[in-house]
Amino acid sequence: MKKKFSWKVFISFGLTYSFIFIFISGIMLYTAPPGRYAHWVDWKLLGFTKDGWQGIHIIFSVSFAILSIFHLFTINWSSFLSYLKLKKRKGINKNREFYWSTILTLVFFFGIIFSVPPFNYAIDFGEYLTESWETVEEEPPIPHAELLTLTELAEQLKLSSVDEITRKLTIHEIKFDNTEQTLQELAIINETTPVDIYSQISKKSGAERQGSGIGRKTIEVFGVEVGKTPDEVMKILQGNGIKAKKGQTLREIGDNNNIPTRDIFELFSK
Repeated sequence: MKKKFSWKVFISFGLTYSFIFIFISGIMLYTAPPGRYAHWVDWKLLGFTKDGWQGIHIIFSVSFAILSIFHLFTINWSSFLSYLKLKKRKGINKNREFYWSTILTLVFFFGIIFSVPPFNYAIDFGEYLTESWETVEEEPPIPHAELLTLTELAEQLKLSSVDEITRKLTIHEIKFDNTEQTLQELAIINETTPVDIYSQISKKSGAERQGSGIGRKTIEVFGVEVGKTPDEVMKILQGNGIKAKKGQTLREIGDNNNIPTRDIFELFSK
């Protein structure tokens, strides 16, 4: 005979699973880096981003609350009512336990609110763990810089003009549709992180690092500096639609092809 579906067992298992996920996700969020950093580097732990762990924590917390309500009102409601009626009639005869439980609850609550020892130790340790993820190299220039559009990036951070930013994106083969896209959107499109996109935009070009003398160097001299033979340099230039001859300087090549010298250099710094 087919057994009747047991809501009591179903709810009990549901509460157990919900508690497990609340507990695990709570630990992950306790140790997770701040949102400004987590979104900037696309932080993940056990395959989930910080937003993912927050979603898990919220959903299973709601699930736990709903199942708890069902557990009370559909399974134990009659027992609960009988208990309340009995206590109303006889009074609470466990005064010591009741008062101690109430006092401890209030101590924990106000201890956390006012951040007094030893409760602040747990909070401080959590902050230490969250800050331990951050490095100076990967620190965002401003909080939630991943939400800046390319236009806002040029205006607020004064990196360079929007045209200069789009030029660098093109050189480094970073896909984009328009300058109103955010760094986070570009990171998703290019399957990378906002910090990687930003590093390509903000770093000085090889030509800028080398100095203005780069334009006076011939293909042969330039090839030695970048570790390539003149033929290899010619092949890369021709592969990018740039006409050149051996013996020409990078400035001459740039002038003949109507492109900046630094763009030529960038082809060899990818």
